[in-house]
Amino acid sequence: MHDEIKTTVVTAGDKAFAWGTLLLVASMRKNGMRHPVVVGAMDWADDMKARVSALGGVTIRELPSSRQCVACQKPMLMGCDDVQTEWVCWADSDAAFVGDCSEWLVGDDPDEIVVRTYSPPPPLLTAERLAVWRRDVEALCGKALPESRLGDTTVNNPFIVLHRKWRPLLERWRVQTERVIAPDVVTPWQKDSAYFQTDESVLGSLLCFDPDAPKVTANYKANGSADKTRYFAHFAYNPKPWQMWNAHSLKWRDVVFPIVDWLVERGIVGRSDLPIPLRRSWWWASRAAIPLAPWAWRAMRLKKKIFGA
Repeated sequence: MHDEIKTTVVTAGDKAFAWGTLLLVASMRKNGMRHPVVVGAMDWADDMKARVSALGGVTIRELPSSRQCVACQKPMLMGCDDVQTEWVCWADSDAAFVGDCSEWLVGDDPDEIVVRTYSPPPPLLTAERLAVWRRDVEALCGKALPESRLGDTTVNNPFIVLHRKWRPLLERWRVQTERVIAPDVVTPWQKDSAYFQTDESVLGSLLCFDPDAPKVTANYKANGSADKTRYFAHFAYNPKPWQMWNAHSLKWRDVVFPIVDWLVERGIVGRSDLPIPLRRSWWWASRAAIPLAPWAWRAMRLKKKIFGA
C-alpha cells in the first residue's frame, strides 16, 4: 500500500446492512488497507456500531430514520466534513475488497471520476428517459449538453473514486436526488421511474448531461481487469450473504468466510453472534436453503414495504 493515504472510504447502510458494512471494513483491515472510513449508520444496534468501530479509523455518522433508500445519502456522506483527504471513495456496504486494493482508491486523473459504465447498456435506459434526464439537469444547472456524453449508457456506482475538487458535483447530486427521488422510495430499483436506480440514475444523469461534470474514466480497474488478485467484489444480488445465500452469491463463499474467520480470531465477533448464513458450522443448512432464497427475499421486501423495517 502507498505510505501516504490520500483517500477516505465512505459507505452506509440501514440495520439490514450493518453486517455487510462490518464485512466491508474488515476486508480493508484484513488486507492492510489503513484508510479512514466514514460509515453512515441508520437504526443500527449499539453492538454493531461497536464492532465496526473496533476495526479502527472509523467515523460513524448517525443517519435519521427514514423510509427512503439509504443509498440516497451517498452524495451527502461523500461530501461531509469528516472526509479530509484529497480523494474520496464510495464503496457499497454489500461488498468486500479482495487483496490490498489501495492502488485503486486513487484516480489516475483528478479531472475524471472513477466509476464503471454499463456494458451492455441497461434496457431501462430508453431515449424517453434520457430526455427526462436532460430536462431535469437543465432545470438544475441552467444548462445541459444537447446529447449524452455517455451515449446510450449510464454508470454503475457501487464503487466510485472522486477528487475533492468535485465537491460541487456532489452537492448537485444531493440536491437533484432530493428533487427527483420520492422520500418513501425504499429500494434502489424503481423500474417505472426515469430514475430506475434512484441515486445511481441521478448521478448518471449528471455525468451524461451536466457540462461541468467530470469525465468518466476509461480505465476502471477495481473489477480485477488490471490485477485479478485485487478487486472490489460486489454482492449484487439479493438476498445478501449475511441474510441468506443464493445461487448468485455462492461464488463469494471463499471471499466472505475468511473475513468472518478474521473477525472471530480477533475477538471482534463471537461465533454465536454471527447470523446463521455466516457460520461455517451451518453451511450445510445454508446451502440446502438456496432454492428458497428468491421467496425469502420477496418476503423481506414485503415486510420492509409494509413496516419500513
